[in-house]
Amino acid sequence: MMDWKEAMELLTHSVSPVGRERIPLEACYGRVLAGDIVAGENIPGFDRSPYDGYAFRASDSAGASKEAPVTLSVIEEIRAGQTPGKKVESGTAVRLMTGAPIPEGADAVCKYEDTVFTKEQVTLSRSYHPGENIVKAGEDICPGTEVMQKGYRIDAGMVGTLASLGITEVPVYRRPVAGILSTGDEVVEPGEPLPHGKIRNSNRYMIAAALERIGYDTVSLGHSPDTIADLKEHILRGEEACDLLVSTGGVSAGDYDLVPDAMLECGYEIPVKGVGMKPGMACAYGVKKDRVMLGLSGNPASSLTNLQCICYPALRKLAGYGEYGHMVYTAKLGTTIVKTGGHGTRFVRGRMVVRNGELLFEAPTAQGNQVISSAIRCDAYGILNGVTGPLESGSLIEVFMI
Repeated sequence: MMDWKEAMELLTHSVSPVGRERIPLEACYGRVLAGDIVAGENIPGFDRSPYDGYAFRASDSAGASKEAPVTLSVIEEIRAGQTPGKKVESGTAVRLMTGAPIPEGADAVCKYEDTVFTKEQVTLSRSYHPGENIVKAGEDICPGTEVMQKGYRIDAGMVGTLASLGITEVPVYRRPVAGILSTGDEVVEPGEPLPHGKIRNSNRYMIAAALERIGYDTVSLGHSPDTIADLKEHILRGEEACDLLVSTGGVSAGDYDLVPDAMLECGYEIPVKGVGMKPGMACAYGVKKDRVMLGLSGNPASSLTNLQCICYPALRKLAGYGEYGHMVYTAKLGTTIVKTGGHGTRFVRGRMVVRNGELLFEAPTAQGNQVISSAIRCDAYGILNGVTGPLESGSLIEVFMI
């Protein structure tokens, strides 16, 4: 069996990002940015007030105190979006609303609540320095600043910044299309009767959800019987519309585990067949020019673990992510792990939680190949290498988030 890190790196090196496209600003949230964004203008575009208050010359407030206040004449009121019409001279002030432009001649702003005011006058009880309470043009972003780098999934802050820069079309990577193929004569769909000896097709829906989580569109390639001819037909049909093929079942060593043979007959090389890990050991990764096919186990927990632990970095790279590898760090266990990996590597499904102000990794007790319930709310995996006995709560463990 190939070491899991070697398999992960080999698969990752075999893929390249899909093509790019430009889409409207309103549709870009959640997509992967395909080009660096350089600012072409200032944000904000003008000196502005951060408060409701008054703009004036700082020199006019020199020496002001509660005992010796300074009173200025109010010559104008400016709301956000308005253009000042008058210049601030010595002894005058302009009433401002939050976001309003700073009028010519003014170089300081005071809050309403720090003054005594009427419609015609404002009284200051302390001195202000030049530039105080003024948001300068370009204080957030200046022209020529690289504000975003390609390879990041666009979040709300990025959308807001793009809009602030006046960008209406955004370069993104195309959402990869993954075709999901179910195999096995024992599999029936969730809505069908369940005869004795059959199992419901949970893998199709689970794998689709796991792929959609990282930015894929998914389509079902149907269900193939356990014959090489049928498997080939489904694989070749899926290649016509998909960037990635994922099958579940048929990759072990039984007489009817024919997916690797079908992949070979369809022209795939199989650099990885079986990975030294539990669960998820049975697998076959196929590479064919610019296509990849992932043959995963038919056991639900095994297929999901293999996909998320070994395949996710390659799939994130295929989708255009700039940082696609797992970020592994050390965490403290919040529960005891009874079943460990022995002399191999075991991936433990769990989640990160905060207990009494401490960040912990907690793992359900049930972790077997057939136990899919432990994947509920799973957002992290613990890595056990050569651990032969139980790990008590409070022990340190390597984990990565998904």
